[in-house]
Amino acid sequence: MIDTIFNTNDTPKNVVNELKNRLLDRFILIGALLGLTIFLLSLFPWDASYVNADLFIDIIIQCLFFGIYFARNKIRLNIKAGIIILLVFIAYISDLIENNINATGISLIILIPFLSILVYNLRTTLTLFTVSLIGYAIVAFFYLEGLLVTETYLSGGYRASDWINHASVHVMIALIISTFVYSYNDSIDRFIVSLEEANEKLQLRDDQLEESLGEKNVLLQEIHHRVKNNLAVVSGLLELQSYNIDDPKSKYVLRKSTNRIMSIAKVHEMLYESKNFTKIPFQRYIDELTTVIFDSMEGDDIELFTDIKIEYISINHGVPLGIIFNELITNSIKYGFKGIPSKKISIEVSKKDDVIHVCYQDNGTGISDFDAAATKSLGFTLIESLLGQIDAAYQYETKNSFNLRFSFNLLAG
Repeated sequence: MIDTIFNTNDTPKNVVNELKNRLLDRFILIGALLGLTIFLLSLFPWDASYVNADLFIDIIIQCLFFGIYFARNKIRLNIKAGIIILLVFIAYISDLIENNINATGISLIILIPFLSILVYNLRTTLTLFTVSLIGYAIVAFFYLEGLLVTETYLSGGYRASDWINHASVHVMIALIISTFVYSYNDSIDRFIVSLEEANEKLQLRDDQLEESLGEKNVLLQEIHHRVKNNLAVVSGLLELQSYNIDDPKSKYVLRKSTNRIMSIAKVHEMLYESKNFTKIPFQRYIDELTTVIFDSMEGDDIELFTDIKIEYISINHGVPLGIIFNELITNSIKYGFKGIPSKKISIEVSKKDDVIHVCYQDNGTGISDFDAAATKSLGFTLIESLLGQIDAAYQYETKNSFNLRFSFNLLAG
C-alpha cells in the first residue's frame, strides 16, 4: 500500500515524514472547514456586537488556514506545523480573552501538544505546552485582578479555583493524548532505527554478494575463454595434420572433425564475449557456424536461408544443435547436391510455449536408403545420439531432397 503512494527508494524515515505531512495536511483541511462552519453558525442570529477584534482575528486565522492548505506542498513539515500551532495558540488566547472561562476555544489547548509531539521532539512539545499554559494563566490573572471584565464573567462570580479546575480537565486530556502520540512516535522511531540497521546489513551483504558474483563471472569468463582457445588449438592441429595427408577421404574426415570441434568452440567464444554465461545469441551462432563450415567445405555456391525466431538458447542445447547442424550441412555439401545447379539449404527455428521446433532442409538429391546410410555413417549416428541427448522427437523425408524436423522441450534439457 505504501509502495503505491511513495517511492520505494525512499528511506523509512522519509516515508514516515511524508505520512506525517499528509496527516497534517488533512488536519489543516478538516480544521479549516470545521472552523469555518462553526464561525458562520456563531454569527446567526447576527448582532452588531459581534463586530470586534476577536471576529477579525477569527477571519484572518480562517484565511491563513486555507492559504496554508493550498500552499502545503511548498512548505516544509516543521515550518508548516509551527505556523499551525501559532494560529491555534492565537485563536485559543483570542477566544479566552473575549469570553473568559466560558470560552469554547479553550479546548484548542489540547491541539498544541498533539501537533507538536507529532512533528517535534518532547522538549519542544513541553516548551510549547508550557507557553500555552502561561498564556492561560496570564489571561486568568487579568480577569481575577479586574484588568479584563465582561458581563458574563461578572455574573458568574468565578474564582481562581474555577480557572484551575477548568484548565485541569483540558490539561489532563492534552497529556493523555500527547502521551499516546509520543509513545506511538517513539515506537515508530525505534522501528525506523531497526529498519535502517537491517538495510545497512542487507546493503553490506548485497555488496559482498555482488563482489563475489563478479569474481565468479570473471572466473567463468576465463574458463570459457580457455576452453575456446584449447579447442581452437586442437582444431588447428587437425587442420595442420590435414595438410600432410593426400588421401581425399582422410582429408574429409579430418575436416569434419575440425568443424565439429569448431562448432563447440564457437559456443564458448560467444559465452566468453557475452555478459550472460548461460545463453547463446542463436542467430549469430548459426551465422558464424555456417560461415566456418562453408569456408572449410567450399560451399560458396550454396544459398543459405535462415529463419531463427528465438533470440537466445542455453549452452545445454546450443552445443548439441551446433554439432547437429554441422553434420547436416556437411553431409548436404558432400553428398546432397550432385548434379544440382542451384543449391539451397534452409534452417528454420521457432518456439511455441517451451517447445523448440527445428526444420533443416536442402534441395538435393536426397538419400534412397536412409536407414542403411545412417547405419554406416558416423555423422548420422552422432545426429541420432545428440537428438536423444536433448530428448527430441524427430521425423525426416529423404526422397528428392533431405528434410529433417525435430522438436524438444527447453525445460527437459
